[in-house]
Amino acid sequence: MRFLQISCFSLLCTAVAAASAVPNFALLDHEGRYHELDYYCRVPGVKGIVLFVQGNGCPLVQKRVPELKRLRDAYEAKGILFGMLNANLQDTREEIVSEAATYGMDFPILLDEAQTVAHLLEIDRTAEAILIKPEGPQVFYRGAIDDRLSYQKEKPEATEHYLRDAIDALLKEEAPPVASTEAPGCKITMGPSEVPSYGEQVAPILMKRCVTCHTKGGIGPFAMTSHRKVRGWSEMMAEVIATKQMPPWHADPHIGKFQEDQGLTPEETETVLAWIRAGSPRGEGPDPLEGYVPEQSEWRLGEPDHVLKLPKQEIPAEGVIDYRYVTVDTPFDKDVWLRGMEVNPDNTRVLHHVVVTGYPKGSKSRGRHEKWFTGYAPGTAAWPAPDGMGVRLPAGFRLKFQLHYTTSGKPERDETQIGFFLAEGPVEKEVHTGVVIHPKFRIPPGDREYAESYERRTNKDITLYAMNPHMHYRGKRMSFHARLPDGSEEDLLSVPNYNFNWQRTYVLEEPVKLPKGSTLVIRNAWDNSALNPHNPDPTIPVTWGEQSFQEMFFATYQFTVDD
Repeated sequence: MRFLQISCFSLLCTAVAAASAVPNFALLDHEGRYHELDYYCRVPGVKGIVLFVQGNGCPLVQKRVPELKRLRDAYEAKGILFGMLNANLQDTREEIVSEAATYGMDFPILLDEAQTVAHLLEIDRTAEAILIKPEGPQVFYRGAIDDRLSYQKEKPEATEHYLRDAIDALLKEEAPPVASTEAPGCKITMGPSEVPSYGEQVAPILMKRCVTCHTKGGIGPFAMTSHRKVRGWSEMMAEVIATKQMPPWHADPHIGKFQEDQGLTPEETETVLAWIRAGSPRGEGPDPLEGYVPEQSEWRLGEPDHVLKLPKQEIPAEGVIDYRYVTVDTPFDKDVWLRGMEVNPDNTRVLHHVVVTGYPKGSKSRGRHEKWFTGYAPGTAAWPAPDGMGVRLPAGFRLKFQLHYTTSGKPERDETQIGFFLAEGPVEKEVHTGVVIHPKFRIPPGDREYAESYERRTNKDITLYAMNPHMHYRGKRMSFHARLPDGSEEDLLSVPNYNFNWQRTYVLEEPVKLPKGSTLVIRNAWDNSALNPHNPDPTIPVTWGEQSFQEMFFATYQFTVDD
C-alpha cells in the first residue's frame, strides 16, 4: 500500500494560507483500505505527503495523471507519499474504481463521502495538489501542479513547476518558492449549507447511534443527557468522528449489510459535523435528550430460562492475569435446544472477554474440538437463533468458561452470569459455529502490515448468518470472502480498521447461501511496528498466544447445513 490517508483542501487562491495546520482524520480508499493522516506523518523517512483532489469526469484531473505519476516516480524514494481524495457527492465507489482503472490512477483515492475533509480544509475544486509537511502537520504548498493546463487552454510544456519546486524546497528544508497558486479544476458541489436543527435532526441521530452507550451508567465516558452536555463535548465529538474512532463500528459499509449497524451514514456524519461547525446551536423547541433514557434490559434476549452465576473472581490492581477457566456441568438433565446463550458481564472495567465451549463429560477431545456456544467481548452482543433453529446442548456436557481479565489500577471483583434461553417451538435446523484457528505464523519485529490467510472448503450446501473476526493488539484488518465453485469470489465482510477494544459479531441482514464446494477465505494483517499505538513491544517477533500481548488469527462464523 503506497500511501496514507491525509487531508486535503481546495485552493481558494490565497484565502487559506499555505502553512495552515492540517487536522488529523481517517478515510477509506476506493479499494476499502483504511488510511489515517497521523499514522503516515509518523512513518520513519516520510518527508512530505502530496494529496491531489480527484473527481470523475473532470478533464483537468484526467490530464494531470501522467505528470503526477512522473512526480511519484521521481520523489517516492526520497520520502514523498502520493495519494488522491474524492469529495464529489455524485461519484460512487464503483464509479471511482472504474475511472481509476481507465486512467491508470494507481494511487489510493480517499473517499470523502461526507465531505468531512473538504469542509475541514475548504476544498471547493478538483485538480488541486496539496503538499503536507508531516511536522505539525501543516500545508507546505497548495495549488496547481504546474502552469501547463488551465480552463480550455493547454500549453505544450509547462514553464512553471510549482509542485516540483515546492517538493525540492521541502527536501532541502527551505521555504517554498511559491506557497500557493490558483488551481484550475472542476467545481465541487457541496452539501446543504443550512444549519441543521438540533431538535429535529441532530438529537435523533445521537439517540439512534450514540446514547445507548453515552447514558448514565453506560460505557461511554460521558452521558448525552442534554444539549448543554453535547455542546460541551461537541469539538471532541467532531474529532473522533473525523478520525473514525466513533461510533465504534468498523465494517466497510460498501461490503455486506449487517443487523444493528451502529455506523454513521455519510448524510448523518455531514449533519452532525455541520451543526458543530455552526457552533452547535440550541435552536427552538424542546430538548429531545432531556429525560430520555434508552431502552435497556439486563438480558438482551429477554428473560432467561436458566441463569448460571460464575464463581466470584478477585482481580488484583495491576499485573498481567493468566486466563482463568471455570468448568461446570450443564444445568439441564436432558438434551435441550437453545435459541441463545448470553453472557451478562458484571464488571466491565476488568472483564475483557468470555468464551463458552463444551465437551462430553469424560471426553479426552478438547481444545479446537470443543463445541462453541457463545462469547463476550466489548462491543459484542448475543445473537438469537432464527425461528425454527437452535443450538443443541446435550445432556452430560461439561461447559468450560474461559475468562480473560485486565487490571484497572485498583482491586476489583467480578460475578458474571450466563443466561440460557430455550428454543420456542420445534427446531428443524441446528445452528453450527465454525471456529477458525490459524496458529502457524511469526510476525517480524517492526512489520507494519504482515498478512496471512486461511481457507476452508465446504463439503455441503450451507447458509451463512454471522461472522466474528478476532486478533489482539497488533490486529490491523480482517476480511471474509467466499470463493464459489465457478471460481468467482464474493466479499462477505471487511473490517479494514480492526480495534481490539471493540469486537463484534457481524450478523448479516440477509443470510448468504454457499453451495457445496465453496471455499471460505479469511485474510488479515497485523501491525507490529512502533506506529501502532496499541503495540506492547514492536522490537520482538510475535507468534500465537492466548495473552493480549501475543497474537491470534481467530474467527468464528455461524451457519446451518441446507437440506
